[in-house]
Amino acid sequence: MKHTADFTVSGKAAAPQSLVSAPPPRIAINGRFLTQGLSGVQRFGSEIIKAIDALLDTDAYRALKGRIEIVAPPKARDFPLKNIPLRRCGWSNGYLWEQVEFPLHAAGALLLNLCMLGPVAVRRQVVVVHDATVKALPGNFSWRFRTAYSLLIPLLCRRAAQAVTVSEFSRREIGKLYGVDTGSMPVCSEGGDHITAVPADDCVIERLGLAGHKFLISVGANSSNKNIEVLVAAFGRAKLGNTLLVLTGKRDPAVFGKLKDFNADAVKNVGQVNDAELRALYEHALALVFPSRYEGFGLPPIEAMMCGCPVIISDQPALVEVGSDAALRCGMDDVTGLAQLMREVDGRPELRAKLSAAGRARAGQFTWTAAARRLLDHCIEVG
Repeated sequence: MKHTADFTVSGKAAAPQSLVSAPPPRIAINGRFLTQGLSGVQRFGSEIIKAIDALLDTDAYRALKGRIEIVAPPKARDFPLKNIPLRRCGWSNGYLWEQVEFPLHAAGALLLNLCMLGPVAVRRQVVVVHDATVKALPGNFSWRFRTAYSLLIPLLCRRAAQAVTVSEFSRREIGKLYGVDTGSMPVCSEGGDHITAVPADDCVIERLGLAGHKFLISVGANSSNKNIEVLVAAFGRAKLGNTLLVLTGKRDPAVFGKLKDFNADAVKNVGQVNDAELRALYEHALALVFPSRYEGFGLPPIEAMMCGCPVIISDQPALVEVGSDAALRCGMDDVTGLAQLMREVDGRPELRAKLSAAGRARAGQFTWTAAARRLLDHCIEVG
């Protein structure tokens, strides 16, 4: 029989029943993501582990202290934590390490895989499958990447003791595009409070030449699914005078080469920014404009809402699920509608104030601590 945690007793966190009725499992976290750059799934892995580390000092999860470690390839970057040690082992760093070396070095432990993949030969594991983007947008990925994911994800969903995803939309997509039964797949939403854990670097406004200017911001502009063509076309049609459009994300000529009307005077592609800089941009922007064509969750809107930044999204289902009524939205191909929403947030301070308050309230439902609790509870249930 599975046990679930009760976190509502007298308004305080109560210990999960399984921690009382059975010895807690040893958990080995797959640290392969520490050899990779920081994109969406790696962000999830990093923030979930930091939240788990903090939860080990609470009464509800103290019994797991000393029973969780990160097992990582030899080239993994440092990831210092208070309660969870990092153990580097093996000689390879990629798929081979994950499929062969990781389960060997973590023998006897429950495996926790946070970033899409895990060893397919192991049943006693929890794996977080974030989305079905590789199947939905195959042209965005190399043939090797597509092949690996197309083979491994269906096997993992069928063989792992528990597969988890990050949104109801992703759960439906994984079932439809990978052909697996996701009826019992739980959803563990992401958090956005990492963005407010660092002080805003307000100097970035001056450095980027934004001082004295109103501006809209869009995040992740290097990815083709972010719908940059529609975004820039709508911005041009909105005719907002001196208001600027700021695009963040690695500068990718393959993306921006498609733009015929890229106005360098009004549209500023500032490249990669760190969390402190991004927080400052959110806090000074009129709104985040995020008309993405495909997302498994949609982290930038939650980040922006955490910072009190109004949000405009497309009607892509994951974004609607996350943003709910706290964000303005229009069709992902609706250039005229998006331009109108840009004009409204530019010209109506009262609308921006309303969206800011609604966004903060909505974002408060998406924290890394809450996500870490749900994920730990699934690990405890698997045991």
